[in-house]
Amino acid sequence: MSVKILKRIEPVSKKDRVLATLREAIISGQISPGAAIVEVKVAQKLGVGQPIVREALIELEHQGFVRREAYRATYVTKLKRTEIEQAFRIRSELEGLAIEWARPRVTPADVEALRSLAEGMKQGAAKMDLDQFYENDIALHRKIWELSGNKYLVDALERIVVPLFAFFLMKTRRIQESYIQSAAMHMKIVESLQTMEPARLRQLHVSALADFKDQWITTLLPEDE
Repeated sequence: MSVKILKRIEPVSKKDRVLATLREAIISGQISPGAAIVEVKVAQKLGVGQPIVREALIELEHQGFVRREAYRATYVTKLKRTEIEQAFRIRSELEGLAIEWARPRVTPADVEALRSLAEGMKQGAAKMDLDQFYENDIALHRKIWELSGNKYLVDALERIVVPLFAFFLMKTRRIQESYIQSAAMHMKIVESLQTMEPARLRQLHVSALADFKDQWITTLLPEDE
């Protein structure tokens, strides 16, 4: 056997292992939305140092899975129905603005990169690999935000949207067809980036977000959550 076909084995740090363990526990429901995560207890249970747990929690906060409060505990993200509705309202306005501003700045290379991410969503949907689906989904949105050319808009959307993505991944599972349709809609938006007028593109994006909001909130979340 030729050694040329062998792949390099990448080392996995303790932080990455702790991160993966905590993320899986959150997504699977072993740690419930709203539950407190105490660094010292997690460190003792996993047999690692508290600084490693802290690093993992900082990364989980960046991914939207937890909320860290200074001088208090870290909590698994939990959003009430009213909070989600409010977040979607401002997200719709800001993300519509982002894609409108991105339209005159987008290049063929940008479209190709976005197309690849939409294809990753499609593949994730076909396999019901939700990690793959959502990783490509959020990456696609972040790329559009960045193409707006406004870092303040990017920062605002990052704070609003990332916790929504994480909470939905923790909270619910849709039927496969819904994920397939979502991937197709994202591809439609990508393909329209170089052909559609900015105002119409914004309208298309806002309409897609409204449909997504109705499906998630109205169908999958009880009134009191």
